[in-house]
Amino acid sequence: MPVTLADGFGGTLLKTEGRAGRALIRLVLAAGLCVGAGAADAQTGFYMRVAPEIGGIAVEHTKKVTIQGGSSSSTSSSSGLSLLGNVSAGMQLSLTRNWILGGEVEGVVSSQGKIEGVIAPTPNGNIHDVWPGRWDYSDLAGAGGNIILGRGVAAGLAEIYVLGGVRRNWTEFATGGTNPETGVAGEDRERLGRWSWGIGAGTTLRLRWPLDFRVRYFRSVTDWTIDAPDLLLDYRYRTSGVLVSAGVRLFD
Repeated sequence: MPVTLADGFGGTLLKTEGRAGRALIRLVLAAGLCVGAGAADAQTGFYMRVAPEIGGIAVEHTKKVTIQGGSSSSTSSSSGLSLLGNVSAGMQLSLTRNWILGGEVEGVVSSQGKIEGVIAPTPNGNIHDVWPGRWDYSDLAGAGGNIILGRGVAAGLAEIYVLGGVRRNWTEFATGGTNPETGVAGEDRERLGRWSWGIGAGTTLRLRWPLDFRVRYFRSVTDWTIDAPDLLLDYRYRTSGVLVSAGVRLFD
């Protein structure tokens, strides 16, 4: 059962998410200009951020069946609540004119239940018709990194920033079908790694314990394939959502 991923920095994801890629490149270039302008006076700081993340996630699943050179496909969408725990560690440079440049690595653990949906059949009388069936999606854990560009405001009592980055998520995908003639059901289930890109904005309040608030949009595309004798099954999952987090920064 070969599995083919079309997520990450190559292939499908870069082609379908070109605008996001260009936005991240602009962010990196802007950060580089800030470093060039103020590196001589930069002050380095380290921090750890602990925060829950909550938001909505939408999944679109497409199933394509190919037999004897003909194919049929069906698409279904569903959504649900996402709840994660996030721990990140980063380095921050304080540049001239209150500019801030940072980078961080992060780990996330998901307590999200399954997002479930139903694939509608394609009853066209073809041998390659898609059978009706249930599917589900469940995030497990992930790790990634972000680039942060911001500026101090309110006489140094707060910071505002934008961020962009990627995450490697480990996710369980499943899709099934029931033969309408015999009633026999089957299911294909895999745990796969997928890359998601994200962009967002946030603010840090410089209290005794610095509080940090963020909103982040993310998106990914994951493909996997089952190639059996005289049968090809292509599965695609498009995932997107908005996460909001409020956490505390330690050692900052």
